[in-house]
Amino acid sequence: MLRHVSLNEWRGLAADRTLWAVGALLAAVLFFGAFNGARWSALQADRQAKLMAEQQERIDDTRAALLKPPGEARSRFSDPRNPAQVGQTFAASFAVLPRAPLAPLSVGQSDLLPGYYKVTLATREALFAGDELENPANLLTGSFDVAFVIVFLYPLVILALSYNLLSGEKENGTLALTLSQPVSLAQLAAAKIVVRGAVAFGLTCAFTLLGALGAGVDLGSPGAVAALAALFGVTAVYGLFWFSLALLVNSFGRGSATNAMVLAGAWLTLALVIPSTVALLATSLYPVPSRVEMIQAVRLATRDASARGAQLLGAYFADHPEMAPEGEIDAGDYYSRKFVVEEEVAKQVAPVSGRFEAQIRGQQAVVSKLQYLSPAVLTQQSLNDLAGTSYARFSHFQREAERFAGEWRAHFLPQVFQRAEFTAGGLDELPRFVYQREPGSIVASRVGGASVLILLVAAGLFGWSIFALRRYPVAG
Repeated sequence: MLRHVSLNEWRGLAADRTLWAVGALLAAVLFFGAFNGARWSALQADRQAKLMAEQQERIDDTRAALLKPPGEARSRFSDPRNPAQVGQTFAASFAVLPRAPLAPLSVGQSDLLPGYYKVTLATREALFAGDELENPANLLTGSFDVAFVIVFLYPLVILALSYNLLSGEKENGTLALTLSQPVSLAQLAAAKIVVRGAVAFGLTCAFTLLGALGAGVDLGSPGAVAALAALFGVTAVYGLFWFSLALLVNSFGRGSATNAMVLAGAWLTLALVIPSTVALLATSLYPVPSRVEMIQAVRLATRDASARGAQLLGAYFADHPEMAPEGEIDAGDYYSRKFVVEEEVAKQVAPVSGRFEAQIRGQQAVVSKLQYLSPAVLTQQSLNDLAGTSYARFSHFQREAERFAGEWRAHFLPQVFQRAEFTAGGLDELPRFVYQREPGSIVASRVGGASVLILLVAAGLFGWSIFALRRYPVAG
């Protein structure tokens, strides 16, 4: 009997112009989202390619200069044999975050957080100086891409197909006639949801796949098919939540107009109001200190450390005798003093920068805890994770860049302090940045945990609906 009910539901749905209008609109926004994401992803790829080309060009120029026969004397500031200049300028290396296969489908945080760092002999504070410190709202919403369509517009498609799930037949006077057949109201509602869910989910997946192929997603790259399958799984779970919510609202027996208003209010609350409120709460509870304080602290620390340059250099060599050059120590050596002064400035500024970072961690903690109030936020985070554009991945990349920066300084500073001469062979021994990605199990746990939570809520709503349907007024 359910088969006949489902078949009849499909026939009625196919004859309704609403389905075709909604399908056409869904295709249009998904294709536009894929185009927009592909354009941004291509821009990033082009930028990274230019950075790597620039890096290689600098290294090639430095190699050519080092291989030239000795000519006229050069200033240490332009001499490629000076390891300080090589590490700081001539061979400065870029730490680049590799693009994930599904990146065109979700811009995520990639338009807000850096996908590369220029690694020199500068301290950690200088490495991350360009970061945005106050942006918790950026964790909650994204650009107009496929993920945006799934998170914000896909629920509207579901609600447009299900706001009158039962009320439509009741108002047309056909519900009592249908229930005169050997089928219960719960079975009828389930059949309607299965058919409409299959249509909404099928169209979304089909248009997403076509959009992904049009956006240049390489499904042959490692992990691409699995990530896309997981994306479809997240979409299915998210859709199930909205269908369960629509069924619950329908089960109260109100009219179609009332159902539409209630569901529109729920969408507005869960998709827009709660994320904005969470962002406001995060910035209110953990306001970032004024940047003026940071700038002032750096100035004072630089003035103090510069005045004690010779003393700091002597203390450094006393603590690190292996770094000291042979013969007499030149307390006036520019580069040696420069780097010990920078180290001292970093130590003095650390408490101030620590307060900045503590506030940011507090903001992120608020966002991470309160994101469970909205399935839209959880789904956005999951899609970003699968596309490799999540805040978590960028944080991991920042730690990788910091690790590489430490290796870079450890490679060059002994040569700087010992006033060694850099040679062309040294270019082949430079540290290379190799991104160590997050273990797949960690990403899977984040995505799976969010999906399980949404699924449990959907199951609860569905169970409540089935209970409420026992008292549903079929007539009147």
